Amino acid sequence: MHRVAWVRVGALGDLLVGLASLVETLEKWPDSKLTVVGSALWTQIIEPGFFPQVDRIAVIEKRADDVRVFEIHDGKWAEVGRSTLKTQYQDCRIVFNTRVDSPRQGFPAFFAGVAERWGSAKGLAGFIYNCRARHNGKDPLIHERDVPLLVMDEAEGRVKSKGLSLSEALALSPRVKRWQAKGLPAPLRLKQVVATAVAGATVGAYVLVNPTSSRREKAWPSSRFRELILGLESNVHAEILVLGSPQETDWLREVATGGPREREFRIVQPRSIGDLFQVVAGARWLLTNTSSVQFIAAAVQTPVVTLMGRATPEIWGPLGPKDKIVRGVEPREIEDMFIREQRAYESIEVREVRESLLSLDVSTQASEWGSQKW
Repeated sequence: MHRVAWVRVGALGDLLVGLASLVETLEKWPDSKLTVVGSALWTQIIEPGFFPQVDRIAVIEKRADDVRVFEIHDGKWAEVGRSTLKTQYQDCRIVFNTRVDSPRQGFPAFFAGVAERWGSAKGLAGFIYNCRARHNGKDPLIHERDVPLLVMDEAEGRVKSKGLSLSEALALSPRVKRWQAKGLPAPLRLKQVVATAVAGATVGAYVLVNPTSSRREKAWPSSRFRELILGLESNVHAEILVLGSPQETDWLREVATGGPREREFRIVQPRSIGDLFQVVAGARWLLTNTSSVQFIAAAVQTPVVTLMGRATPEIWGPLGPKDKIVRGVEPREIEDMFIREQRAYESIEVREVRESLLSLDVSTQASEWGSQKW
């Protein structure tokens, strides 16, 4: 039995869209043990034992020579020591770096003498991979989920892309086609009753509104969210819950309380990424700004309406087959990109969002929601 290192670095959204590539890697080398290399968030995203081949997570701190190693003990991810990335690669027969925009994690595999080094890199850095894809940059039409899938198909010759544009190569990729139909995989066991994070709630009995983002400029105004849910309440036969992190209480209260009619909606703040998965899995649908939560929805088959400002849907849009997008109008004449983002979100009308949600709600109920999940 040999070992494979699968590399996926970045923020939460970057990791979540990589889940399709993780599953493809496990299926390509089914008799291997696998080390996931990347952020500490992987120890929260992947439930220990859910993927039996994944028995180690190598967390890169600030440098490749400072790696925290986690293994499964008593059903939990536990830190077992510190190492370097080169040392972690030395017992690997294969290393697959999924990030074409960063060969940084690929160089230690080259210097460790790993037999098969999968990936793609611009210019002279391409020499570090001997299972190399032609795709060595970012095409505006390629979703972040699909980049490593295309890399795998090109590197093993399933897509002979010489003379083709990247968009044409993408259309020929068997792995991309597969996940365009599926969305994303879930990395944990889903439960029918979401009692830990939403007291007493059962699947399909609530809908979620996630009004927050990493910055205020990257979110629809709280007053619009408030206006929307007050008007939706009589049309949606489910409890409307306002979703956010434990650090976003004040922002969530702007939407959930006060204002017209003084109606108060329940706030839900999951304490872990695992709890967040369970909460989203139990919802009939989700409304969110462009965020990592939309990818959690795709993984647990919860339909979503995503509000988008400057972000490009082809690169960062939602991935579920029923998902909808409501886009703002970006004022390109404004130089400051944060102001452009804010104005784009402000241009989205409540009426547009309401119509998209009601259309999604009707189609979700008509398809006997939840029967395929559990």
